Amino acid sequence: MRFAMVVLVICAAIPSALAAAPSSRLALDGSAGVGPDAQRLSVSVRYSLLRGSGRWDLGVGGRITGYAGNAADYTNRDDVQGAQTRELRIDPSVVSLNGMVFGEVRLVPSVTVGANLDLIGLATGPTREIGSLKAEPQRGSYFAYGDADHGALNSEFFAAIRLGESVRLRAGLSHYVTNYIVSEPGSPDARYQRFDTVPFAALEWRP
Repeated sequence: MRFAMVVLVICAAIPSALAAAPSSRLALDGSAGVGPDAQRLSVSVRYSLLRGSGRWDLGVGGRITGYAGNAADYTNRDDVQGAQTRELRIDPSVVSLNGMVFGEVRLVPSVTVGANLDLIGLATGPTREIGSLKAEPQRGSYFAYGDADHGALNSEFFAAIRLGESVRLRAGLSHYVTNYIVSEPGSPDARYQRFDTVPFAALEWRP
């Protein structure tokens, strides 16, 4: 509960900070990633904190992402016991709200490459019933690298091309993680995790 309160305060502060920011440093973005068995949609707002002579850009932002796909194998990151096997097939449906960081480098005047990464936030979604087990999205999300990542976190690696004065097209790979907490009567809860990587495309607008 304390973690959720801290995340809510951080996420609530982001829109206020961005609203007071100079518009030239703001960017609004919508992206979609689709793979053979996994899909995700994202909407984000970003703010440039540091710029280096027009050559590089570092900043922060907020992102809402919806994750879905075909039923897929999730890996147990806790103890294997009872019906909580090493792998469990879960039909994913998760929505996350996260704070993020990003960085970009300009290659030529109209082309940049970059990456972004969710750091902390909240996730929710419907509960799945699998036999005697109940699986629900892990609520608290935070980046801790690899198997230690919790909740639902998105990251993007991309190239961007400017289409006009205030519009860019971005495309690349989206690498994301989703975690489910699986409960069984008489057994401790277990955390199940899955990583997916899908190609994505996005449109960005700078007011």
